[in-house]
Amino acid sequence: MAATDPIAEKTDEELARDARAGSRRSFEELASRYKRRLFVYLRPRLGSDEDAEDMVQDTFLKIYRSIDRYDPAYRFSTWLYTSASRLAIDSFRKNAVARDQALASSGTDIPDQAAGREFEAGAAGVWDTARTLGTARYRVLWLRYGEDMTIEEIAAVLGRSRLAVRVLLHRARTSLAGRLGPDVGLAARTRSGVARQAAGD
Repeated sequence: MAATDPIAEKTDEELARDARAGSRRSFEELASRYKRRLFVYLRPRLGSDEDAEDMVQDTFLKIYRSIDRYDPAYRFSTWLYTSASRLAIDSFRKNAVARDQALASSGTDIPDQAAGREFEAGAAGVWDTARTLGTARYRVLWLRYGEDMTIEEIAAVLGRSRLAVRVLLHRARTSLAGRLGPDVGLAARTRSGVARQAAGD
């Protein structure tokens, strides 16, 4: 029987500490664990699969360059998703400015950027339905049920107060339940592995 790879047995936080000490292999293991999950988190906010894949790469590059600033007192996933969120916000703002300038110079009316951006026709399943709720509600649902983060950790990632996160999460669950129907419970569906299936784990 093949021996178990000791790196694969380590927690995210142990790997991050090792990466901070110079272990490239530990960082590669972290990237392998989170690449698909980060893509699922970022995709609704960005314009295409390619943009989301680029943002995943940019996030890992940023994390790699700043790994010496990682504080092991906190979960690695919180630090990772906070970095990804900040990069996505910066990218969205830059793209929005470029789009607005192009539309203004062409004399075309500037559309409502939020309208319909997250809706995918014919979506099936909990996470496909969650994407139709809008970026903010999808993100809070993913962090809570896909990544099993606490309210405090989600607040840190999103840069909101704990109360704001609780309100957003309540509204997201209510909206999702309304779209899925009264007989479908979010917790029952997500905690049974739907979130990991969505991430490809």
